[in-house]
Amino acid sequence: MSTTTVSSAMISSGVIPTVEPTRNFLLDGDYTNWPEGVAFASIAHTKYGPALWQHQRSGSNTPFDVNRSTNVPTIAQSGHQSSYSMEIDCTTAVGSPGSTDYHEMRYHVSGTDFAHLHQQTVTLNFWWYSTKTGTCSGTIRNSAQDRIYPFSFTVSSTNTWEEKSVTIDLDTSGTWLFTDADKGCLVTFNLLAGSGRTATAGSWGGTFASGASSTANHADSTSNFVRIAQVGLYKGSTAPSSFVGEPVATVKDQVSYYVQRWDYDQASDEHGMMGAGHVYNTSTVHFTKIFDKELRVAPSVTFSGSGTFEAYYRVSQAVFGTLTAGHIGKHGCRLTAPAASGTPFTAGDAVDVRRDGTDACFIMADARH
Repeated sequence: MSTTTVSSAMISSGVIPTVEPTRNFLLDGDYTNWPEGVAFASIAHTKYGPALWQHQRSGSNTPFDVNRSTNVPTIAQSGHQSSYSMEIDCTTAVGSPGSTDYHEMRYHVSGTDFAHLHQQTVTLNFWWYSTKTGTCSGTIRNSAQDRIYPFSFTVSSTNTWEEKSVTIDLDTSGTWLFTDADKGCLVTFNLLAGSGRTATAGSWGGTFASGASSTANHADSTSNFVRIAQVGLYKGSTAPSSFVGEPVATVKDQVSYYVQRWDYDQASDEHGMMGAGHVYNTSTVHFTKIFDKELRVAPSVTFSGSGTFEAYYRVSQAVFGTLTAGHIGKHGCRLTAPAASGTPFTAGDAVDVRRDGTDACFIMADARH
C-alpha cells in the first residue's frame, strides 16, 4: 500500500491528503492459477497456460512448451515469496524465422480495468530469467492492435533472476475500449519475432509489432528457456518495492470471473457427482450446469470426450456419448447427453449425473477474451 506522512499542520488546517492504494492491474501476476493443467507441449496458437496468459503466434512453427515452474525469485531478491513462475522452453529450434513470424505470451486487460489507466503513466514491473542475454522486449497494444508501444529491457546475466521495470506514457490517440466485454489493452512478452514484426522501442505507432527492434530470438536453440514471475502493471511512474497481489481466495474469485473448470478425477471423489438431470427420451439426458459465479460474458463450454460421463437412476446406469451445450448464459447452461443405445431409462426419469467409473472428466466454462 502507498503511504504518506500526515503532519500536525495538515491536521490543524483540516487538510488530510487522500492516498490511492497501490493496485496491480494484472490479475494473478503471481501465476497461481492453471485451470487446464501445468504443462503444455508445443503450445498451440490462442492456448492459455496460466489462467489469464495466452500464447499467440503467426507462422507454422511450434517451438515452445509452456510449463509451471517452482523456480522463483527469492525473498532476499524480490521481497515476496512466490510459489510459481511461468516457464517457456524452446523444444524445436527456429534460427531464421520468417519476416512475419512471431510468438508471444499475452495478457488482456479488460476495458473496465483499463479505464483507470487510460492516458495515464503506468509502470510494468516483473522478474525475468532467461538463457538469452541482451535486448528482450514486449508491447502494450490496443484491442484493434493498431496502436502499439514496443518496449525493451536488457538482460545482463544468463539464467539469473533479474527485476525489470518499464515506465510508459499511455497513448492519447487511437481507439481504446472501456467496458467489461472489451479488451482495454494487451500486455505482451515477445519470444520470437521476424524482421517484419518489430518496431523501434519507446514510442507509439500504428504498425503491428510483437517486439522491439533487435529483440532476442528465444527459439534459436533448444537450450533456451524463459521464466517470468511477479508481473505487475501499476499506475504511476514507479513500481512498489515488492510485488502487489491479492489473498489467494480473492485471486481465485477474480480468475473465476473469466474461466471456471470442474475436474472430476480423484479416486476419493467416488463417482464424481456433478448434478441432477432428467431423461428427455430413452437416448437423451438433459442436465443443468450452474456456474460458481457470474462470468464476464456468456462463455464457450467444453468438456471431456465421449464415455466419461454417465447417468444413474436407482440401480440402472447409462454412459453418455459426446455432450453438447445449449442455452448458455453468464450464470449457467444446459448440457445434453446422448446415452448409449439400449438405455434402461424412461422419459421423465430423474437421474444423477456423474463420471463414468474411474474415468477422469471435466466441464469448463471459458469467458476469457
